[in-house]
Amino acid sequence: MFYSFLVMNFRSKFLLVMNLILPIIFMLMFGAVFGKQSGAYKVAYYSDRDINIESGNWVKIDKPSDVESIKALKFDIVILAEKGKIDVYYLSSMAQSERDVLLFRTKYSSAQNQSSVIEIKAHNLELERQLSDLEYIMIGVIAVSLLSVGLNAGVSIFSKYVRYGLFKRFMVTNVKPMHLLFSSVGAQLITGIISSFIILVLSRLVFGVNLFVKIYDIPLYITVVFASVMINLSIGVLLSLFFKKAAESISSLIYTIFIFFSGVYFPISIIPKSLRIVSYLTPPRYVHMMFQKLYGVNSMDDVLFFLLIVAFSFLGLLLGSYAIRKFLKPTA
Repeated sequence: MFYSFLVMNFRSKFLLVMNLILPIIFMLMFGAVFGKQSGAYKVAYYSDRDINIESGNWVKIDKPSDVESIKALKFDIVILAEKGKIDVYYLSSMAQSERDVLLFRTKYSSAQNQSSVIEIKAHNLELERQLSDLEYIMIGVIAVSLLSVGLNAGVSIFSKYVRYGLFKRFMVTNVKPMHLLFSSVGAQLITGIISSFIILVLSRLVFGVNLFVKIYDIPLYITVVFASVMINLSIGVLLSLFFKKAAESISSLIYTIFIFFSGVYFPISIIPKSLRIVSYLTPPRYVHMMFQKLYGVNSMDDVLFFLLIVAFSFLGLLLGSYAIRKFLKPTA
């Protein structure tokens, strides 16, 4: 049954467009607007040897006087090399520096008539992460793609498929409600992971934005995806229960409102003050903030982060379970 729900998401032209193709279009469209801004992290370096690194994200600097001076620099990585020793200061949790450190070491070691590197020492000075415009937009694309996955799943399963008699067929098979719930939820989770992964890959290839999490953060990333799909699924369930046949049309309206008022694409500051309160009622806003937290941005405290994960997940499972039991119940 899990496989059936998963295949539906890719066989349905509407779901395929909404869950995969449309987010990619948004990514390319908004990425092109902000494409002149570099999504790559920036590296500053000082060397007592005559070396030069010709790259847009590398900047040669004078030697900082102390650690506080290093912290004040607007860079993700600061490399200081003197007397055969290299100190690498990490100021960003997003920087993937192994390749860059190797490049610098090679340049430094091969400087003419100089001795080899004696030691490389790393210093973790991670400060509050600031997203570039491109990074902010790409995270917004992921948030909207998960909105589409959850919202359309809730409407399709509990409105469209109910009208097609799917649950009447389930009643004949005596399928257990929890099995049906976890099969459908699992399919949406996999769809959300696939959708977000495609965006991560394309944003890296097309715009040079590296939003891949570290290996030990993958379970937390999947948890955030799950919670995001669940809160949006719950909205789809509510629309199906209250609006029935009109749920599909209403969901399209809700989708548009969430895109414009959540602030994941457009700054909330451009919205009239009287309408900004709408932003606080849109799940994509909080999904975006959760992903920011995951990427090292201080968008919320740890308690709120995990509270939202639990609340979103619980609400989606609760409403999904209720709807499944309701539609599996034989009518008199």
